[in-house]
Amino acid sequence: MPSPRRKKLLPFDRALARTLSVARRLPPETVPLRSALGRVLHGDVRSRLNIPPFDRSAMDGYAVRVADLEGASRETPAVLEVAAVLAAGHRKKQRLPAHCAARIMTGAALPPGAEAVVMQEYTERRGDRVRVFYPVEPGENCGQVGEDVARGQVVLADGRVLGPADLGMLGATGRERVRVTRRPRVAVISTGNEVVAPGGRLGPGQIHDANGYSLLGLSSRVGADARFLGIVGDRPGALKKKLDRARKDDAILLSGGVSVGDYDLVRRQLLDLGFKEVFWRVAMKPGKPVFLGKRGKQVVFGLPGNPVSVMVVFEMLVRPYFETLVGKTRVGLPRMTATLAGRVKLRGSRRKFLRGLLAAGEGRPIVIPYVNQKSGVLRSMVECNVLIDVPGEFDELVAGDLVEVLPMEVPWETS
Repeated sequence: MPSPRRKKLLPFDRALARTLSVARRLPPETVPLRSALGRVLHGDVRSRLNIPPFDRSAMDGYAVRVADLEGASRETPAVLEVAAVLAAGHRKKQRLPAHCAARIMTGAALPPGAEAVVMQEYTERRGDRVRVFYPVEPGENCGQVGEDVARGQVVLADGRVLGPADLGMLGATGRERVRVTRRPRVAVISTGNEVVAPGGRLGPGQIHDANGYSLLGLSSRVGADARFLGIVGDRPGALKKKLDRARKDDAILLSGGVSVGDYDLVRRQLLDLGFKEVFWRVAMKPGKPVFLGKRGKQVVFGLPGNPVSVMVVFEMLVRPYFETLVGKTRVGLPRMTATLAGRVKLRGSRRKFLRGLLAAGEGRPIVIPYVNQKSGVLRSMVECNVLIDVPGEFDELVAGDLVEVLPMEVPWETS
């Protein structure tokens, strides 16, 4: 059997395919509309009614019969009797008589017989009569029944991330609750003798925990219910109690301890605890020592210890996994093309995900590569907003090259 150091690394695309192959959509739940922002719709939504449900006015003005305004002008206005006043929320059942108009407000139902609405600006009211200076076409300044949505029409498709306009549409169709995919339940654990919780006293060679908090934030931003189970030291059997607390979670995210060092014990402990290895060690930089295991319906991601590696692996592998769990129609970070502004020397044959800053350019955006691409430089993730996807065969990029970039989310999003 080849040693871990000589074992061939799994290509990134195959690692992503294997990750998605173990993702199964979570079951639905029904939530109040007011709590559904950012949730993923589970099943198509069809309208229960026509929108609008009646012919209505789109303007403040006068509802009229078209024939009554034929030839109307400034010089020879049509003079109509005002037969009614109609406000939004009320409906007149009587037909509008010939040579009459109904004063009508925006959103009010047209009376039977009315064919159009004349804008108030084109009229002049005199007592119980109104002078109209312009003719109108049938349907002018009106909203027709079912013009927006027809009864039975699919208004929102399965897998859609619900935004503010979607909530408005659901409300317009009369729904106060909506069926969405359950959020993934995620447990986050940091590992390492050198890792100390923020606020704790640092001993020689120790650092404060960054990974646990990055993973909590990243998980929450993609819509998971994430909780932190604490820090585990580098000793055999240390993980068992934490994993026992996480048995009801859909996924576990561990950082550190999955490489090939003498104290990298996480992978062996996971295997001993019944997790079946899906893959270990991926041809990507940063992020090579990543482990994916499965036990029953639960998966565990053993992520690297360096903070940049943790976040890059999350964006490229963990995020698509979670998005598949909730049933998103599109998974993973979006992609676009940009012009490189700078020179980058590259080493090794692994797929590289460089950090960069996307900025406006003439016609095409430009991307400025971060000066220090080491996987321990957390500032590169703080100050950059894209990953630059570089195939392994490249050993150098120069200014002017077209590169593929993946914008990382900056605004908070619950999807």
